[in-house]
Amino acid sequence: MQTTDRGVFGRLPERYAHAYLVVAFFVLPALAVVLSGGGVRRPPGPVPTALLALVVVHHGLFVVVSVLLD
Repeated sequence: MQTTDRGVFGRLPERYAHAYLVVAFFVLPALAVVLSGGGVRRPPGPVPTALLALVVVHHGLFVVVSVLLD
C-alpha cells in the first residue's frame, strides 16, 4: 500500500489506513454476500440489502474523493 502526505490516508497511520481498506473493500462486501445467501435460495433480507447498498455508495464516494484529493 502506498500512502502520500496528501489526501485522507496521509492523515492516518499506515496501520489504520490498511485496516480500513481491508474492512471496507473485502470484509464488509463478503459479509453482505454471505448474509444474503447469494440471493440463490431466497431474496436477501433488509440487513444484507442495506449493507450491500452501503458498500456500493461507499465505494463510489471513495473513488470520487480519491480523484478529487489526489
